[in-house]
Amino acid sequence: MANPEYQEELDRTDKLSVCLYRVGISLFSLASLVLAALSYEAIAIGSKGSPYELPAYWSMLIATALCAANIHIYDKKIRMVIAWSGWISILLASMLSPVWLTLGFSFITFSGIALKESFCFKVPGLKLVPVCLVIAVLCMMLSKLLVLSALLLVVGLVMGFLSVKKWQMPLHFDIGIKANYQI
Repeated sequence: MANPEYQEELDRTDKLSVCLYRVGISLFSLASLVLAALSYEAIAIGSKGSPYELPAYWSMLIATALCAANIHIYDKKIRMVIAWSGWISILLASMLSPVWLTLGFSFITFSGIALKESFCFKVPGLKLVPVCLVIAVLCMMLSKLLVLSALLLVVGLVMGFLSVKKWQMPLHFDIGIKANYQI
């Protein structure tokens, strides 16, 4: 987590993990916007256009893996919940579980990221992201696809703004003080 007043010495692994984390946020934002823009039939559960065939769906899962593997949070319990939710979503996707369940676990990861980033950096709208993602899962379950598209648009825009802001920050902002991490 960020301690902007403190600049930790970063090695290659630190720099790579921060960059992969930021790529994950960027990819999640783009995938959310693409899924929001698709016709509701393509997203519909059980429709002919299966979500499992959509590159945006898999991009969202790749983004989840990138962020789950590279999240920097001092508290190990919170880090575990965020990371394991991401890994569970990947596992569920590999078993072709329902889309709402798979993305639901992915959305737990990104809800945690949005809350983490809202504490570290003052990016407008981040605290709204978890609420939108919870409602998005309900919309998937109930096939309220127009509302789902609107929610994914909001999430994509907010996370896209976060992504732009993150890429403008020095890399050490994401790491904070290495000694503060619980192992």
